[in-house]
Amino acid sequence: MPIDPRQKALWLYELRLNGFVILRNFLPVDLVASMRTQFEPILLGETMRVRDGDAAMLRGNERLSFDLVPYIDRLKGPLDHDLYRRNPVIEELVTEVLGRWRYGVTKAECALQGSDTMAWHPDVPNDEHRDPAGPVRPERLTLNVPLVDVTDSNGPMEIIPGSHRMHHHDCREYIYDVPQIHPVRILLRRGDAMLRDGNALHRGTTNTTPAPRILLDQTYRTVTA
Repeated sequence: MPIDPRQKALWLYELRLNGFVILRNFLPVDLVASMRTQFEPILLGETMRVRDGDAAMLRGNERLSFDLVPYIDRLKGPLDHDLYRRNPVIEELVTEVLGRWRYGVTKAECALQGSDTMAWHPDVPNDEHRDPAGPVRPERLTLNVPLVDVTDSNGPMEIIPGSHRMHHHDCREYIYDVPQIHPVRILLRRGDAMLRDGNALHRGTTNTTPAPRILLDQTYRTVTA
């Protein structure tokens, strides 16, 4: 079913204005619950691998990031549901922003208790091929789906609105000397989703709770040729 034209225009405007759009009550809560049930033993296994010394999957202290595709290809089930991996509403929005696109990675980002606060970064860090005087065009969008409620306490993502329109080759040199930065903390409930521009500066924050904060990523990349 096509998106209501007014709603579509509002979502696209918000995405282009801020670099992200939050879609409230976007997925059925029972679907999200079944996705988490399927995900729990996967997370347990990946955590045990890290504890046994597979540090390649760690992104900083107590922060896991891993590819879900091998699990999904074997298990199918809720994690392969069309509403997450091939959502027609999301794909319509992605087409409006990127034009021709292809699927990117499907992965999980898990902030465990005591996870560090990450450095500010974009998901499209390579500015070398861009004209520094030219506009920044969207190259990657990410759909984030939380499997738990994301609160102030369990490591929410922070995003700097509008930063998706900037080049970031000098980000690390200057950003920590800026006197005031006004990021937004992305608080989500199960059933919510977020679509964001991969060029927006963002970071994960510290999880002070015993339970992991779990975000799933489904990415989309522009096709230029």
